[in-house]
Amino acid sequence: MKVTYEKKGKVGWITFNRPEKLNALDRESWYLLSTYLKKANEDREINAVVLTGNGRAFSAGDDIHAMYELKSVEEAREFFSTLYEAIESLINLDKPLICLVNGLAYGGGCEILLLCDIVIASENAKLSIPEGKLGLIPPMAVTIGYKALGRSISRLVLTGEEISAEEAKAIGLVDYVSRNPEEDLKRVLSLLERIDSDAIIAMKRWLRSERKLVEKAVIELALLSQTLSAKNRMKEFIDRRKSG
Repeated sequence: MKVTYEKKGKVGWITFNRPEKLNALDRESWYLLSTYLKKANEDREINAVVLTGNGRAFSAGDDIHAMYELKSVEEAREFFSTLYEAIESLINLDKPLICLVNGLAYGGGCEILLLCDIVIASENAKLSIPEGKLGLIPPMAVTIGYKALGRSISRLVLTGEEISAEEAKAIGLVDYVSRNPEEDLKRVLSLLERIDSDAIIAMKRWLRSERKLVEKAVIELALLSQTLSAKNRMKEFIDRRKSG
């Protein structure tokens, strides 16, 4: 299973589970993420959700091979509508969402952090939003990310540079940098138990006002993915990975 779900006490654990692909997100992965978020949201026994990755990556972002194989605008719209459904599920989640970044967080994998309530990153984590290098746009970064982090996120989007967990903390993308993420997670979960659930729902409701902007950005991303420029850059990326 490319994404797994496990209930541990009052916490729902969602894990990206394609370690051989650095947990790259194809259409099935986005679908499963959405499904498990909805499942956790409907479970009254769940007080919080933890999202993490299996292996040395949190997620390398959208699967470039899967995107390159899209043959038409219609196929692209179907692919990215599944992605947007997962974004909606992240936005609609009434439970606190904690991202436990265990390693690499690139592209969409990094953008997901913008929709998390608390981000705990291991000290060796690396983060990047490199879509621009492929002739694409990062929909969550240019909408929610820009409103939340301003010029700091703009720099990452424009340059596609890789930053450390400490640098990500300095700009507000990460909340805690940890040598022992599991222990820090326990402390955060303990703190969350003291917050009234109605207050959490009210606070998270504010995020939902941004969904239309994100939806428009995802549609534009679908169209850009079918341009000749983007296809050529994706092919170059794939060829480099094969030769490297």
